[in-house]
Amino acid sequence: MLSIILPAFNEGHRLLDSLQKIMTAVAGVTSGFEIIIVDDGSSDDTLAKAKSMEGPAVKVIGYAPNKGKGYAVKKGILAARGRYRLFMDVDLATSLESIGEFVKLIEAGNADIIIGDRKSDMNRQIIPQPFSRQFFGAGFTMLSRLLLNCRVNDFTCGCKLFTDEACETVFSRQRIDRWAFDSEILFIAQKHGLRILESPVIWRHQHNSKVRLFKDIFTSLMGLLEIRLNDAKGLYQ
Repeated sequence: MLSIILPAFNEGHRLLDSLQKIMTAVAGVTSGFEIIIVDDGSSDDTLAKAKSMEGPAVKVIGYAPNKGKGYAVKKGILAARGRYRLFMDVDLATSLESIGEFVKLIEAGNADIIIGDRKSDMNRQIIPQPFSRQFFGAGFTMLSRLLLNCRVNDFTCGCKLFTDEACETVFSRQRIDRWAFDSEILFIAQKHGLRILESPVIWRHQHNSKVRLFKDIFTSLMGLLEIRLNDAKGLYQ
């Protein structure tokens, strides 16, 4: 079974439309699936709209206050039952075609984790990021590779697929709830010898992104240093 985790914070304006599109796309990939919506302390009607769709294939987790995307992803991943577990963003910046592509890649047995790569093939960015976001992304990737010795092209693409065994190894050790959690989970995966495969994705930049560039640059840097400190303490063993 395939589990799809949707972390959501104030996504009431597009949640139902995105959910319908995801369900249609997943139905063409596998007959057995579950979608877990994790409302991360939203202040709008996200939780109410999510609960309106709750049923056999759709589960809802809600809590308050807001704790961060990393916390929401971890909560959904560890509550999932699927052999394969994918998390993605409600804004559908990553093309839904990636779901089927990722499943085929992981079923081939050559990887434990498939992650979206927006950078190795820039021609697949139908609506590219503005320069400021590209600059920040390149800087964050460089710092992540330097500080964590993790050879990944794109740490922060919001579409990643894990086997259930990889989920237990990685997310049971995750410590960071907000920015830099992507780098942390990939660092943990590499530390435990899990096989990571990057797959180019079709991607459309969403102009209403919740990223706050300058504030998040500092927060992300602190997150990377926290990962090194956690590792020195043996918290990822």
